[in-house]
Amino acid sequence: MQPLTFYTNPHSRGKIIRWLLEECGAEYETVPVPYGENGTKSAAYLAVNPMGKLPAIRYGDTVITETAALVVFLAELFPEKRLIPAAGTAERGEFYRWLMFGVHCEYAMFDKWFAVPETPERKRGIGYGSFSEATATLANFLRGRTYALGNRFTALDIYLSGLIAFGIARAQVLPADGELAAYMQRHTAHHAFARAQALDAELAKQMGLA
Repeated sequence: MQPLTFYTNPHSRGKIIRWLLEECGAEYETVPVPYGENGTKSAAYLAVNPMGKLPAIRYGDTVITETAALVVFLAELFPEKRLIPAAGTAERGEFYRWLMFGVHCEYAMFDKWFAVPETPERKRGIGYGSFSEATATLANFLRGRTYALGNRFTALDIYLSGLIAFGIARAQVLPADGELAAYMQRHTAHHAFARAQALDAELAKQMGLA
């Protein structure tokens, strides 16, 4: 396996990828990246990710960005952890479906957070339709399920739990109790989540963000 370098900020989507790295038992170097001209917008970091967004991972000489892409990449990189269904199966298709749907839900939450007006034209054109439809669809999908797929924990549970946590704690557009919160809490009880939280808390102190 080639060296893994993890570019992150404890106040970014990197929290999800940190959790996944810990679930994988990965060995990796962490590079803290502050926001702004001396960090995400610096020439050094723009050479890693021209969008100036976090997180990113360098694997050998290759850089991978985009949180959903990193979820798939890392889950495949550690097949022994069985965090993604086998390639070529219907379950792998479901994994992709709900991972990509989660991306839509994130945008729906951001738009709700920033009070972007919903119009019939926007509802028809934008991928998620409306905030209420997107979050109801997610809740209906997860209703009665311990895991998003089948009878085992996967990287999809990490992604969706991180998304729900964002909607509850940061954007404050999801209720702090109910089905979505209960689903998230089952998975954030993992030891790997606690390790990731502790590592990000220490990184926040080092960066003067705590």
